[in-house]
Amino acid sequence: MRSKKHNNIRESEVEEALVSNLFYLKNILNLIYDVKIIARQLKLKSGEQRLDLLITHGNELCLIELKVTRFSNECISQINDYREQLLELQNQRKLVNGSLRSFLLVTGFSQKEKELCETYNIEIFEYNPIDVLKAYFQNLSTVAPFLRIKPNDYGVFNLGLINRVLNAINNGTVQQEELAEVTRLSKGSVHNHLKVAKELDLVRERNKCYSLTDLGYKYLSYGSEGVLIDILSNAQSEILKQFIANDPFYSSTVFGIYSMVESAFILTRNSYPINFNDLIKMFRIVSGKVFEWRAEKSQHTATYTYLNFAVDLGLLGKIGRQIVITPAGFRFILMLQLHKSIEMIESLSLKQLEEE
Repeated sequence: MRSKKHNNIRESEVEEALVSNLFYLKNILNLIYDVKIIARQLKLKSGEQRLDLLITHGNELCLIELKVTRFSNECISQINDYREQLLELQNQRKLVNGSLRSFLLVTGFSQKEKELCETYNIEIFEYNPIDVLKAYFQNLSTVAPFLRIKPNDYGVFNLGLINRVLNAINNGTVQQEELAEVTRLSKGSVHNHLKVAKELDLVRERNKCYSLTDLGYKYLSYGSEGVLIDILSNAQSEILKQFIANDPFYSSTVFGIYSMVESAFILTRNSYPINFNDLIKMFRIVSGKVFEWRAEKSQHTATYTYLNFAVDLGLLGKIGRQIVITPAGFRFILMLQLHKSIEMIESLSLKQLEEE
């Protein structure tokens, strides 16, 4: 005997997802023309129930009743009642004219039930609520970069290592091959250092030539000299921390640092200090790299890299395989949460404006 699947998704949430993605709704209903929303949860004369959706399709009006359950006979009487009231509104010239079509969206129906609907001129369609919400997420991710960004491992194990390249650019060396010669680093290392520097908004590239940004000049002016050049000064750490906190989704490197500190913060709810092996598992999940970092070596290396970045910035501390969050790290994660929320709200507001 097959077990019954229970839907624990509200109709209102599925409706919200469909309204925000009218192209997807159009495809579900096999419609030809673009559709527009006239009303949602339209209160009719009876007042007890509300019509889920009323849309236009060409010269047609389409009433849509949405269910997150299988077909039931009550749907027919409900739709017929809605249709009669809409026709009455058209006769009273309280609703735009147009031929009226009736649609029913359910999670399942039999051939006999479909034929029953057809006798009442009801077009019935089967859909999966999960697919609707999945399409909503995919559509949202096109305007919300925080849903797509993931950290990359460029093989730069400490943030201070990029300082040599930055100093060389400041001294007038602007092309990658020349930077390799001046710094005595391999071309691959210089390429990776420049990648990290660009993702921290310290350098910009134009026509294969590199220059410092305003932030890059400021960062470099607070750096150490001589043998300490590869170590971030306290002032440099503060500059980068402020930049990351203000825009945690700026780049994959910035997001990686944010994800590392957040991973450690989440783990504090279970045990403290944090074990490095637990951090590897959590960072892989939080950073969204479950499918990319499959090999144990790649997981270990990426975690080690971004942990070092967080340590360089004074956000985390490491003794052996135990990790702690510094006082600056706790303040930092609160700032991150604030700016992350602002970024998400702005992205969602932008999407809403585009729909309107």
